[in-house]
Amino acid sequence: MPIELYRSDTLLVRQVAIEGCDRWVITFDHHSIGDGFDREGFGESFLQANGISAIHVLGRGNDWYQYEDIFAAAAVVRAATSGAARRVAYGSSMGGYAAVRLADAIGADAVLALSPQWSIDPAIASWDNRWSQDAHRIRWLSTMAVPLRPAPSSVLVYDPHLQLDRRHALLIAEQTGSHLLPVAHCLHPASTFLGEVSLLRGLLEDLLYDRFDARTMTTEIRARRATSSVYLGALAERQPAVRPRTAIALARRARLVKPDSALGMLSLARILTRTGHHDEALEIHRQIAIKVNRLPIYLVPFANALVSAGEGEEAIAVAGEVVDAEPDVGHLRNWFATMLWQRGERAAAVAHMARAVALNPTERRYRRKLFRYRLARHAWTMLDIMTLQGIRQRAADRKRNAALAAS
Repeated sequence: MPIELYRSDTLLVRQVAIEGCDRWVITFDHHSIGDGFDREGFGESFLQANGISAIHVLGRGNDWYQYEDIFAAAAVVRAATSGAARRVAYGSSMGGYAAVRLADAIGADAVLALSPQWSIDPAIASWDNRWSQDAHRIRWLSTMAVPLRPAPSSVLVYDPHLQLDRRHALLIAEQTGSHLLPVAHCLHPASTFLGEVSLLRGLLEDLLYDRFDARTMTTEIRARRATSSVYLGALAERQPAVRPRTAIALARRARLVKPDSALGMLSLARILTRTGHHDEALEIHRQIAIKVNRLPIYLVPFANALVSAGEGEEAIAVAGEVVDAEPDVGHLRNWFATMLWQRGERAAAVAHMARAVALNPTERRYRRKLFRYRLARHAWTMLDIMTLQGIRQRAADRKRNAALAAS
C-alpha cells in the first residue's frame, strides 16, 4: 500500500514497498508526465507489477526538480531506504537529469538514466534549446549545478544519432564514470524502445543486483531490435532521400512488427508524405488521431502532412486544435503562426507570433520573426490600399470619360 513520506507545495515522495524486496528503485518524473500530485509516479505500475519496491519523487511540474526543498525530500528518501541492500536512482529525460543530479543525496548505489540531460540551464548549457521556454522560466539552483560525483555502477542509455542526447551523456560520463550504453535508433527517450524489446525490467534488475554487463546487454539489444517499431521507424526516417523504397519498406516493417504502435504508424505516415504518397499518409494520420484520442503531439505531424498534401484549410483547423489544447507553449504558437502566414492569414499570424514572444521572451528568433511579420504586413496593407485607390481612380476615370463621350 502506498505511503506518503513527504509533501510540500512543490514535491511529493511516495513509497510503494513490496514484501520481501529490500532493493529499492527511486524514480523521478519525465517532462509532461502531468502537473500536481494526483497521479502515478514514473514507472509506478510497472515496478509494482514486477515486484520491485519503489519510492517515487513527484515534482509539481516541468521544473527539472529545481525546488528549494529538493534536498530535504532527498534526505527523507535516504533515511527511508537506509537499510536497503541496494538503491537505484531511475529516470528518463528530465527524470534522468534528476536521477543523476540527486543520486548522491538519496544515497543511491547506482543510476539508470534513459536519455538524460547533464543540464539545460541556459547559463551553462545554452547549446540545448529543446525546452527553451522551460529553461528560461526556471530559477536554477546553484546547489544542483555542482560537479557530479563518480558513480561507476551507473548506466546511461541514449541514441548516439541524436547529437544533443549524445553530448549530455558524454558530459555526465566524464564526471561520473558511468557506463555508456549507446543504442542506435532508440530515439528520445530510450524508455519506449527498451519497453518494446522487453529489456527494461532486465536492465533495472541488473543494476539492483549489481550484475550489469554492457557487452551482454548490447548483444541482447541487437538481437531484439528488429522487433521494435521505434528502431525500425527511426531507421526508416533516417534513410537518405535517394533510398525511398528502402525507407518505405522499413517503415512498413515497423508497423507490421507492432501493429498497435502509434509510433510505428507515425513513422510510416511521415515516410509516405516524404515520398509523395499523400492519400495513404493522411489515412494513417487519421487512424492515429483516433487511436491516441487526438493527443497534440501526434496532431502536429498530422497538420504538417496536410500542408504537404495541399490540404491547407484542414491543416489550419488541426493546428488550431493543437494550440487550443496547449495554449501556453511558445514553439507551437510559432509553428501555427508560420502556417497561418503561408496561408495569407497575416493578422492571425502576427497575433500568434506575438503570443509566442510573450511566452518565451528570451527567444530572439521569435522576436525577429514577429518584427518581419509586422513589417511585411504593413507593406502588404499599404499595397492593398494603393491597389484599392488605383481601382477606384480607374473606375472614376472611366465614368468621367463615358460622361464626356455622351456629351
